[in-house]
Amino acid sequence: MQTSLSLKQQAIAAAKQGDWEQAVACNKELLEQEPKNTLALNRLGVAFLQLQEVDKAKASFALALELDRTNLIAKKHLEAIKTKKPLKAPSFFAQEFIEEPGKTKIVELHRLAGKPALESLTVGQICEFKQKQRYISIEANGTYIGSLPEDISFRLSKLLQTGNTYHCSIHAVAPNHVDVYLKEIHRSGRNKDKHSFPVTRVSSAAGQETDEFVLLNEESPVEMTDHDGIDTGGDNDPEPKAFEDISDEEKVVTDTAL
Repeated sequence: MQTSLSLKQQAIAAAKQGDWEQAVACNKELLEQEPKNTLALNRLGVAFLQLQEVDKAKASFALALELDRTNLIAKKHLEAIKTKKPLKAPSFFAQEFIEEPGKTKIVELHRLAGKPALESLTVGQICEFKQKQRYISIEANGTYIGSLPEDISFRLSKLLQTGNTYHCSIHAVAPNHVDVYLKEIHRSGRNKDKHSFPVTRVSSAAGQETDEFVLLNEESPVEMTDHDGIDTGGDNDPEPKAFEDISDEEKVVTDTAL
């Protein structure tokens, strides 16, 4: 008998490959071992939706909600079914975010914008850098959506000023949370020995949690919350680390799950 962890990994892998029949089979086998596993029920519902088996999807989400009345994922999908929202494949199936050590990084934005700006975002949407005094703000179609953390802002500001160029796009969006995918496009001669991002080790478990986040959250609109009053920068911001203190020899860390 396969372990529940192995079946979960296989179910997510099958979804990433667009093999929805296999995703159904893996989640069903997992539910035979753990009948009250609401994540497996949600994944099963998503797979049934992709196979156009709406009644079975509805039953899976309804059971997940019966087991956990606070299950927002099940609620969102049931509402999407009720309103007949057009179906789309999860974003990891539509677009790959290729990781290149030292040249790419997935970053959670700080100082998020309010509801209207965030709810209009889509995964893969191209964004622009806007350099401020203490941080780099991120805009989509000319609208502010958030800012990079101050240490990354300060590092990239120096690299931008000395000739580097970067790509930025939306990696994931949820209530009170936006991740962007950053990629070095051009490294200038002045920066030839500098990594844009300290090299990190990404655990496979962290990657699987990210995949599951995309799988379960991408199918229907996310209920947004207001961010009125959130600081978007000012004189009270703490000073960033000195650029000289951010070296390519920074200690290797393991990224946490999204």
